[in-house]
Amino acid sequence: MNEPRIDGPRVEQLRYGIDRLMTRGRRVFGWGWIADPGRSIESLTLTLAGDGWRRTLPVTYGLARPDVEEAWPELAGAGTSGFVVTGYVEASPTRSIALEIRNAEDEVTAIDITAAAERAAIGGVRKLRSLGYLMRAVGRRLARGDLRGIAERAGAQNYGAASLDDASVLRALIARLDGDRRVAIVFDHNMGGGANVYRREVIASNVASGKEVLLCTFNFPTLDYRVEHFASSGAQGGIYRAGSYLALEQVIDVGAVDEILVNSPVSFDEPLAYAEWLAALRLAKPAMRLTIAVNDYFAICPSFVLLNAEGRYCGIPALSECARCLAAHRASWMALTPPSTIGPWRAIWGRCLGLADEVRCFSASSRELILRAWPALATSNVTVVPHRVDYAPRRLPSVDHAAPLTVAVVGQISVQKGAEIVRDLVRRADREQLPLKVVVIGALDLRVDSKRLEVTGRYERDDLVELVEAHHVNMALFPSICPETFSYVVEELMRLELPIVAFELGAPAERLRGYARARLCRETSADAALDAIVGFHRELADHVATVSAAESR
Repeated sequence: MNEPRIDGPRVEQLRYGIDRLMTRGRRVFGWGWIADPGRSIESLTLTLAGDGWRRTLPVTYGLARPDVEEAWPELAGAGTSGFVVTGYVEASPTRSIALEIRNAEDEVTAIDITAAAERAAIGGVRKLRSLGYLMRAVGRRLARGDLRGIAERAGAQNYGAASLDDASVLRALIARLDGDRRVAIVFDHNMGGGANVYRREVIASNVASGKEVLLCTFNFPTLDYRVEHFASSGAQGGIYRAGSYLALEQVIDVGAVDEILVNSPVSFDEPLAYAEWLAALRLAKPAMRLTIAVNDYFAICPSFVLLNAEGRYCGIPALSECARCLAAHRASWMALTPPSTIGPWRAIWGRCLGLADEVRCFSASSRELILRAWPALATSNVTVVPHRVDYAPRRLPSVDHAAPLTVAVVGQISVQKGAEIVRDLVRRADREQLPLKVVVIGALDLRVDSKRLEVTGRYERDDLVELVEAHHVNMALFPSICPETFSYVVEELMRLELPIVAFELGAPAERLRGYARARLCRETSADAALDAIVGFHRELADHVATVSAAESR
């Protein structure tokens, strides 16, 4: 493989690795790491070019890379040097790919990484390359004892899975489903979070009731689909590859499928074609139930978190404003969807929702937003079924409100989940030398250098009580800047009876209004959050002092 070409200032300082870069048709997906020990990296972009076209994709940078930190402990910023990129290009094939690095001084360095790209294709070459990659990844994880990572990586890729594009494999799957039992199909993304938690519950419930279940997800590392069979009998199911969700059409045609659940189609190829396909299926199969779950707002807008081009909650304005916004939107999550216009998007998804037997919301606030986007939808079909949260802590954490302020932020904190709020809050605390500490119990998708910030990394829910106590937490911040459709994290924090500060947005605010230990901020900003946190902590500390004084009399 040719060495990448590097152009720009300070090239001798850069250290990087391209773990994987895949192209398939118009889609691109890749991840790796990069660090400049001399200067702070402000942003990354990926520029791709082909015959007569050129496109620049945003890159999410600042992700946790403990493996890089372990391998190069002397490299400043190695622990948060990870990046990931995904998106669509104008046409295929791609002729050149460059990673562009902008530092704090606004200098740009370009690295030619064309040679690192793998093109998805059918045949033995792709399979051998994929297996080779998997073995290299397993080797790296074994070297640092990451057995969990090995299992997750192998389970997620399934490079050796049979393909449903092979007619004989598809016939064998249909034969396995043939019988008296009914079949449910679940479509979902595979990016984690509450949607994936819910789909696991749905699958378990269907299997327990005697149904066969097929789960169809999009698999980023190979830019194709995965279909997993969950057998009702308890027998071993199977995992299959597919070039498209359309591979399941023949399964549906044999008549065994009686329900389709669309949990979240974020990341699917050509989502408008997918919505049309669902609508056509519902008309052709009137006995088959179609349920669309509102785990996000993808049906309303490609910006499925309802943040506009300026990074603020949009409130679903007029379509003319939506059109202007989409044309200017450059957020990383927009790259999960091909460039689209809002008119056809809202019309086609609206038709699909209108034909569904149920549009299942998990909060009243989500239902309100769905009906704001499509006022003509039959309100009786737009339901509210809150998630069931089975978290019950063995005990409540011991919390000292009179102690110095330590704020917990729990979860995988991306930009839409409030990463910039956390960053700006910590920066202000540093500037003003405020006596507080912030502990992210989970991960933060931005690099923030501060002695006031600690990021624990991955955690288990059952360890929350011990983590809260170990870090002397006495306040929680839920910093999400988008209208969440539910939030398991908020429910868990409430069950720990922690004081919580959040923004007046979505389902979390809906539930926290009835929670005595909550304070909601009308303004979505780090300053508003910090002021509320400090004021709330002072209020709680004063209450402790008053009670203590009364008891000592």
